[in-house]
Formats: sequence, structure tokens, C-alpha cells
Amino acid sequence: MYKALLFLSLLFVSGTPKAGTPENVQPQDFVTISKNMNAAMTVTEKKVRESAVKVKTMSGHGSGSLIAYKDLQFVFTAEHVVDDGVNPVYLIEKFGMQRLGIVVYTDEIHDIAVLYVPEPFTSIKAIKFDPYSRILGIGEEVTFSGYPSNHQLMTVRGRVAGYESINPGGTQIIIHTYGWFGSSGSAVYTARGKLAGILWGIDLEYPAGDTPQIIEDMMWVVPIKNLKIEEAIEVVCDNFNTGLRACR
Repeated sequence: MYKALLFLSLLFVSGTPKAGTPENVQPQDFVTISKNMNAAMTVTEKKVRESAVKVKTMSGHGSGSLIAYKDLQFVFTAEHVVDDGVNPVYLIEKFGMQRLGIVVYTDEIHDIAVLYVPEPFTSIKAIKFDPYSRILGIGEEVTFSGYPSNHQLMTVRGRVAGYESINPGGTQIIIHTYGWFGSSGSAVYTARGKLAGILWGIDLEYPAGDTPQIIEDMMWVVPIKNLKIEEAIEVVCDNFNTGLRACR
């Protein structure tokens, strides 16, 4: 029952129009804000923001992260973002640039998916695959970038608040931060740039059986150690281009 309630809160948003620019905000204001934010961001946050992409589907969008593994370019996201069961190809978008992403790995239990990008982005820098070998500790600082609701790219900081265990998904990391529908699939990184997990859900409760309430500052993250990256690589090498360095 508890798992079912969590699935109701998956961070996936139906198609909505893009937010417009407020009439009282001028282009130069965005330049100033961008410079101020850039100066305050850490090296890791800049890399995470640069690699964040939007995963577009027929019914809406989720978030993802562009990952480099040798000469392969992947997008890591949540499995429920690409689980329509019909289309293995999705549109990957960033700043008006678009590429096709082909699903090569899905794990429904841990809600992780990997898409292969045959025609790599060249003007967007992917993050080298560098997974965290353990589960994040309480109090550790993390960051992620994604596309909540109809907003443009957002970069958020947070801390590990605790853990929960679900069957059969196992241990889940609870992050005290901010997220909303559309943030699903965002890659969560440590302050030192290690890939720690994939954000997939938001906390939900039913107070005294009333209307469910979303707790928007409690995010659920699956540890990246559950990903079997070798399975995604094998699918690419068997079906696309055996001449790739990663396939040797």
C-alpha cells in the first residue's frame, strides 16, 4: 500500500505550455541574474547544470542527465519517464538543441533507465560516468538540475535527511530539497561530483484519510549502485556500432 502511494507521487508532468517571461522583467535582468548565480555556483553544480537535459515523451516530459562513458553518450533518467511500452525512442532536448535517445536499459524495480544517444551532443558537455560506490550518508550535501513543471532548467541543492525501504526496491535515499512534477529522472550528485542516484519521487501523505498532501521538500532517490551499466553497454555494442572504443 505504501509503495502504491509513492507511485502516485512520481515526478512526471503532462504537457503544459512553457512559462512566459514576465512583462516587467527585461532581458538584461536575466543576464545580471545569470552572472550572479554563476559566481555563486560550485564547479560541480556548473557541470551538473550543463549536463542536465529534458526527456520529452508523447504525454509530457521528465528530466535526465547527459553521461559520457568512453566514446558513448547516454542519458540517465527514471524508468517511469520512458515506460509507455510502445516507443523505444525519445526526444532529448536542451536549449533548443535536440537529439534522439534510444532506450537500452530499464529497471522497473529501481526506476532507472538509460538512453543511448547515437548522434552525440557536441555543444553540451556530458559528465563522465563516475558513480558513488556507497549510499549517501546522513547530512551529505547534494545537487541536481532538472525541469520541474513548466519551468526552464532549475539547479537545486539539498542534504540527505534519511532513508526508507520499499519492497522490492530496497533502500531509498530521502533528500531534503525541492522538486516538483517533471523533475523525475534528475541525476543527483555529491558535492565532489560523484553520481549518487536518480531522483524519482516526492513524499506524499494522507492526513486522517483526507485529500493527499504533497510534501514538496522531501525527494526520493534510488542509489546509483543499483544500475547495471554493463547491460546498457552490451545492448549498444550488440545492436549499433561494434567499432566503438567502449565495445572493444
